[in-house]
Amino acid sequence: MKEQSLFMKTVGKLESAVRWIVVVLLIIMVVDIITAVFFRYVLQNSIFWAEELSRYLMIWAGMLGAGLAMKDDAHIGIDFVVRALPNSIQFIAKVIAKLVVEIFLIVVFIESIDYLKTLSIQRSAALEIPMALPYLSVTAGMVFMAIENILGIIRLLDDENQRRQEINK
Repeated sequence: MKEQSLFMKTVGKLESAVRWIVVVLLIIMVVDIITAVFFRYVLQNSIFWAEELSRYLMIWAGMLGAGLAMKDDAHIGIDFVVRALPNSIQFIAKVIAKLVVEIFLIVVFIESIDYLKTLSIQRSAALEIPMALPYLSVTAGMVFMAIENILGIIRLLDDENQRRQEINK
């Protein structure tokens, strides 16, 4: 039990850190865009790297934010068929769906590592950073989403156990 609470504390700290990282990325992105607009339209001198920076920041914020959405089960889904099923079958369908998502996340993670090897030699046009840095967001996002998806499966199992205990009382 102590190990599980330590694990949950660690995951809680990871979630908090990711939330703050996303906030900081969005703040930097807003400042970057406002500065770029000011330079272009007021000073008549555009910043050539501003659009590329904001694009990469948005990708990172989106991939990390997808993990936060996974935590809250906020990703779009079609669940009207599942809701029409009896509770016991709903549980099975939800677990199967989460397992399919987990397999997908693992496959994308593995493929993203292969892409990182290839992209490590390529540089971005304006910032001249290795293209592996923007694409690393996919790898990081898959890891974070996979962790949150596994926790979602654990929550489903806990909820089902509690439901069965209440029925047996």
